[in-house]
Amino acid sequence: MFVSMKASRKRIIAFLVLAAAVVAAVAYLRWGKGTEPQAQTFTGETNEERVAFLQSFGWQTEAGPAETREVMIPAQFNDVYQNYNAMQQAQGFDLAPYAGEVVTQYKYKVTNYPGETEVFATLLVYGRLIIGGDLACAEANGFMHGFAADSARYGEATPRPEAASSALESGTEGLASSDVESAAAEATPVPESSVESAVTEESVASGENVESTGAEAGWPTD
Repeated sequence: MFVSMKASRKRIIAFLVLAAAVVAAVAYLRWGKGTEPQAQTFTGETNEERVAFLQSFGWQTEAGPAETREVMIPAQFNDVYQNYNAMQQAQGFDLAPYAGEVVTQYKYKVTNYPGETEVFATLLVYGRLIIGGDLACAEANGFMHGFAADSARYGEATPRPEAASSALESGTEGLASSDVESAAAEATPVPESSVESAVTEESVASGENVESTGAEAGWPTD
């Protein structure tokens, strides 16, 4: 039986080309696009999902939320909110895409925080997804940090350059200078009343119709 060497060579070359293409595609996916960080999504539509999410960080909570309400993420972030979002970005979230949106805030009391009894976990949920939140101590000299015990605390994470630039362009109307100095000097939350007042005044100054949304405008956490 006669076999054409020319035909065999063509098949071998075609096979080698195909194999090289497959290897290149795998390498591109693994070391090219595959190296880009992919945003993780966590569902928080049900109470069970939210409690399970907190348990994944080691936190035990009361069976249901101590408080549920709707809040508005400010359309423009002042300095205090920029720092809060920097803390979110440090743990893989980002509130910037939700600026001006109304989200649901769920507040759970944490029952196993070491050495503390008045600690609450706050989850911000937009649609079905958890988009951010924190753990905070309600005491006068309390603290605020991300979901993990060793995550960045409020004031420790630095806002991204583009966020800082945006804050300078929009100004800090309605934000008292004492609040900014306090936030910069301490890695603890600014009193809620001061921050909510600042953000609410900023919303009014920018012409936002807060009442029309039926949601509270201001700081998304307590």
